[in-house]
Amino acid sequence: MNHRIRILAAATLALAAVSGAWAAGEAALTAGEVRKVDAAGGKVTIKHERIANLDMDAMTMVFRATRPEQLKSLKAGDKVRFHAESDKGALVVTHIEPAK
Repeated sequence: MNHRIRILAAATLALAAVSGAWAAGEAALTAGEVRKVDAAGGKVTIKHERIANLDMDAMTMVFRATRPEQLKSLKAGDKVRFHAESDKGALVVTHIEPAK
């Protein structure tokens, strides 16, 4: 049981650190424009600027969302800011918000 508690505590701390990074604005967000949304499939096509943390040039591409519920309010043409990561070779959007 103690092992499970330690794992849960570590996961909670990791989530708090990530949440804190978003709140503090520490995570790099990339500007983009939504081209297509497949909310049911958990995918979004974004025309984006250079993604510094992935060393990726500006282009249009499909990303899988780590939290597909984030896509429900999006539509083609929306200006957004997002954070993407590489997860086992797949590019995923971990955070997406309307551009201000």
